[in-house]
Amino acid sequence: MRLRQVEAFRATMTTGTITGAANIMSITQPSVSRLISDLEANLGFRLFERRRGRLHPTAEALRFYQEVERAFTGLDQLEHVAERIRQEQTGHLSVHSAPALSTSLIPRALKRFHESYPDAKVTLEVRAPFAIFDRLQAHATDVAITNRAAELPGVVQDPLVDAAFVCAIPEGHRLAKKDVIGPQDLNGETVIGLTPEGPLNWNLIFNTLNDAGIDYKSWVSTQRAYTTYALVAEGLGIGIFEPFSARNWLKEGVVIRPFRPKITFSFAICFPANKMRSAMARDFAQMVQEQLQENPLPFQD
Repeated sequence: MRLRQVEAFRATMTTGTITGAANIMSITQPSVSRLISDLEANLGFRLFERRRGRLHPTAEALRFYQEVERAFTGLDQLEHVAERIRQEQTGHLSVHSAPALSTSLIPRALKRFHESYPDAKVTLEVRAPFAIFDRLQAHATDVAITNRAAELPGVVQDPLVDAAFVCAIPEGHRLAKKDVIGPQDLNGETVIGLTPEGPLNWNLIFNTLNDAGIDYKSWVSTQRAYTTYALVAEGLGIGIFEPFSARNWLKEGVVIRPFRPKITFSFAICFPANKMRSAMARDFAQMVQEQLQENPLPFQD
């Protein structure tokens, strides 16, 4: 079995036709057909049947395709690693950020970084935490700032901050007059939820309200903090959200108040394990910490 044969099979499965596979591989249709025939001979079973002029994968082909995709996923990861090595040689920093940090803390830290490394190129990718951990394990990023997770193989997590979430209230709402918001204040109110994503779960927020016996309404939830703040700005409800971008919404019809008792979630600066940290990655991590120290999150005391 040769790699080119498997590539022809994968391209045919992906496009559904010999013609499509030939276009992807930049070879002729007879060449694709020959590669697949040779692969069938090596495997000892049929991969496609032709009915009414169309190709149909066999049951064996479908099973084989699942394993092919797993193998090519590994090759894709190798390509990412190779690209990272090439980028490191040319002064490139790859940063991954959780969405909650991407509109406030990270841009300000990147401003500091650019002042120190004016010639460096930076790629900032904003992804869900579980996707960020996949990239860290694949050595496909230099540094990541995200929610802290349980101990993960291949990932080093340096604590950044235990962030107390804040209460976001529409401007003009009766609760905007209060200095501190507690569970009882949300009785009868509409509370905007945060949707669980992968292993990341925000149940602690609603558990706090449920344990206090609060009768609240919740008809909308979403994954992204900036979307939840926008929903509050439209007067659609009240929410208990991350504090990193809270100040960005103060002129957008949102009032921010501390919520007590505190509901905290941990965040970390993460690096791929068993990978040499570049000077740029170390310096950027330090700048993130300095930015947070000089501009503390609101209502953390």
